[in-house]
Amino acid sequence: MLVLTWWRADILPIDPTAPVTAELVAQGSTDVGAPDSPLSLIGVWHLESATRDFGGYSALIALADGSLLAGSDTGTLLMIEHPGTATMAGSYPELAVTEGRAKRDADLEALTLDRTTGTIWGAYESSNAIERYSPGLQRLARVKPTKMRRSRGNGGPEAMVRLADGRFVVLAEVRFDSTPGHRAVLFPRDPTLGDEGVSFGFAAPEGMRPVDMTQLADGTVLVLVRSVEWYFPPRFASAIAVLDPVGIEPGALWRPERVIPLPEAVPQENYEGLAVEPGAGGASRLWLISDDNVSGFQRTLLVALDWRG
Repeated sequence: MLVLTWWRADILPIDPTAPVTAELVAQGSTDVGAPDSPLSLIGVWHLESATRDFGGYSALIALADGSLLAGSDTGTLLMIEHPGTATMAGSYPELAVTEGRAKRDADLEALTLDRTTGTIWGAYESSNAIERYSPGLQRLARVKPTKMRRSRGNGGPEAMVRLADGRFVVLAEVRFDSTPGHRAVLFPRDPTLGDEGVSFGFAAPEGMRPVDMTQLADGTVLVLVRSVEWYFPPRFASAIAVLDPVGIEPGALWRPERVIPLPEAVPQENYEGLAVEPGAGGASRLWLISDDNVSGFQRTLLVALDWRG
């Protein structure tokens, strides 16, 4: 989560029927000088909607039906149907427990899912909590794992992925002086079942922080990392860190095998959500969404990238 407070957009009414518009702002890949990159740009869309529940997206998952589900740091959701097509549309499903929540308990920073059962998990940064939901978004469980309790402020879970073998990996955005790397926890199974997990560290690239993560069909884990320079407006840089989950060891640093910058044609923005849509022949479609911080000088961008590892 990145907090910006000096310039807020106009306060809009809450309108769950407000349509979501999508304007194509970049297309294709014109990059040169990076022939070994597995990433190629498909398109970038600027999303807008005239409702207070729109924006601030910090989590993203690709559902089995081809739609995308984004979560915001105010606990609201955006369903994107037919993403990247002429019929792309958005709607606002509700978490059964969102209404009336305090900001501390609504800071949804990560989503992950079991594509077979449709079960969804959400991680809340400020309250250091993980929740499990049914495919219909009814809350089934909520825990505050022991290994995460010492986190404070925005030091709670920022990125989370359910691995294909049923384990869960959770990363914090900030670093703590007493531990190497970014704080991380590996759970042997669904953390809402009560397992404490084991601690380790994530070695982010210099000057960057983890903001979301996902897993490819071959088992490779991708972590979206981001840096920010505090100009006005701020300048962002994003990359994809490539890791092998076999390399996770208790108390050790989990180091990327490779760090891949986004294609130059992708506009700079505060990308905080990453999802993968499995494809044929070893290819995958990656989706990114940006957190506009509900500010007047940032945008909600949806990015489609093809991955050929």
